[in-house]
Amino acid sequence: MTTASFGDWVLRCQRFGDGEKMTRACEVSQAIQLQGQTGPLAQLAVSRLSGEADLRLTVVLPVSVSFPSSVRLGVAEKEGSENAGVDLGWRRCIPAGCVADVPVKEEVLKQWRASSDPGRLTFKDAMGRELVIPVSFRGLDPALSALVKERT
Repeated sequence: MTTASFGDWVLRCQRFGDGEKMTRACEVSQAIQLQGQTGPLAQLAVSRLSGEADLRLTVVLPVSVSFPSSVRLGVAEKEGSENAGVDLGWRRCIPAGCVADVPVKEEVLKQWRASSDPGRLTFKDAMGRELVIPVSFRGLDPALSALVKERT
């Protein structure tokens, strides 16, 4: 596995298989950790699945979430407004957390790459309360550029 840091984002690449069937998978990720906690509260990753044109955003959150609900990641530019966002659908829960994902259009990524404002990851906890976690887009632009170069 190789890694490279770009601001608050990390490009991770790993080789799978052996010999002529060796493949390489890469993703750009960010782990959000609260002060005093040993593990991350949320993990975000952007990658391209084989055969898909769009990049895919995957989020892993604690298992204490409400169903039915969804996860939203967007840019909070002004008080009370949010744009350049996507809604992620839940896929599954495993002991380590619950996974939500969605394909992300280039227009949305372009706005995130250029944003100097923080992002907002919003979801409902097991009690039905809406939680908002700040997400940094610092370094996302060069990290995604490096991800694209890994695919060419």
